[in-house]
Amino acid sequence: MTAKKQPEKSEEETPEALTARKEEFSEWYHQIIKVADIIDQRYPLQGFLVYKPYGYEIFDRILRILEDMLAKTGHKKVYFPALIPERLLGKEASHIAGFHDQVFWVTKGGATDLAEHAALRPTSETVMYEMLHLWIRSWRDLPVKIHQSTTVWRYETKHTRPLIRDREIHWNETHTSHATAEEAVAQVKEGIRIYQDLFKALAIPAIWLSVADVFAGAESAVEPYTVLPDGRGLEMGSVNNLGQKFSKPFDVKFKRADGTEDFVYQTCYGVSERMLAAIVAVHGDDKGLVLPPEIAPIQVVIVPILFEKGKETVLEHARHLRDKLVQTGWRIHLDEREISAGAKFYDWELRGVPIRIEIGPRDIERKTVVVVRRDTGEKVAEIEGKIISRITSLLTEIQSSLLARADAYHKSKIAPAKSVKEIAAALKKGMIAQFAWCGDIKCAANTEKEVDAHFLGYEWSEKNVSDVCICGKPAVHTGYVGKTY
Repeated sequence: MTAKKQPEKSEEETPEALTARKEEFSEWYHQIIKVADIIDQRYPLQGFLVYKPYGYEIFDRILRILEDMLAKTGHKKVYFPALIPERLLGKEASHIAGFHDQVFWVTKGGATDLAEHAALRPTSETVMYEMLHLWIRSWRDLPVKIHQSTTVWRYETKHTRPLIRDREIHWNETHTSHATAEEAVAQVKEGIRIYQDLFKALAIPAIWLSVADVFAGAESAVEPYTVLPDGRGLEMGSVNNLGQKFSKPFDVKFKRADGTEDFVYQTCYGVSERMLAAIVAVHGDDKGLVLPPEIAPIQVVIVPILFEKGKETVLEHARHLRDKLVQTGWRIHLDEREISAGAKFYDWELRGVPIRIEIGPRDIERKTVVVVRRDTGEKVAEIEGKIISRITSLLTEIQSSLLARADAYHKSKIAPAKSVKEIAAALKKGMIAQFAWCGDIKCAANTEKEVDAHFLGYEWSEKNVSDVCICGKPAVHTGYVGKTY
């Protein structure tokens, strides 16, 4: 007797097996951003990504949180052109030198050679400050605090890595102008506080480091780093004090109340799509994404457990529950697809939805629903009449739990070191090394060379360090060395 051929399973029910995150992080990362519908890398230009709807909504929610924070601290949203005339880009010499090998140049308009080449903005200081020269006249015009969420282009010659090192970069950049150096320093602190609040909303821990390798044209820079599962540090942004390094070449002056003139003091700060990379890498697990409720496109997904008998009754009940939950303002989705419940569970776990509600015929009889947490996998039967209060508390718990878990892991990946040998040992274990540092940049450069890693910087907020540097001199800072992207 011939065995009856079984029907082939649909693509939705034969999911791609994921690489274990701890065993091969890089492969896992590339799989997740593909199968969780974050981006599509198949665009035929290296370093240029296509954001898929789900991935772009996550990133857009991050930007909206940031833009709201900026608005509450007096920053105004603007937009400046993407093309920068060559003469403007060259006004600040160290700036153009810093971006010389990364600029994309526009040399033709159609078939006509342009009289002046234009750069696709690698960043916006030059194009903005040319206009600030026209806008700022007196102390009454200050401070100026503007920002834009936009795109910049940099021809990175290194190996590109999606969301971490691309050639078209999506970001928010903020620029401020002030009457005094002290006000600029205070603005740097405000910028750091804004980003600290943003990272808290993303449940991403960070160490804030003053860096020696500053942004081209800056006087000083502070950068937040988080540690990824492979032990590499990911720089997630920068806050820069520009002093008068741009205002002088761009002639951005103002008249004081006493009639004297001075150049403005400026700052700039920015964060990019690397925030999305950090969320994928820091919170994800072997099942896929794990999204903080603050930024999840769907906070609660309802999955009806359907059988032929009573199917419409379950669907009607699930729709009623959805309509009830939508009224709370949460982002709710009811999955009515004609695939198995197991395939749906897999799909929503892959996408990192914080809470899943399962409802079937027995649940309706018992007047309960099954609530599943994505972060812990905990599954509990809840009385349907109390579901709103339970979800309210769960969303808060998940947000806090993700931050606590990420913070504990972050700290576990930083190893104190007393010597170059201990730094090398920490790096070999996939960690970042923390050490007492004398403050001499030559010492940092020698250490980099000996361990083949990058000196990330030193703690921005520290007061006094009473210790001995690995070179034997008195230490004044706490420094960090690690592998980076």
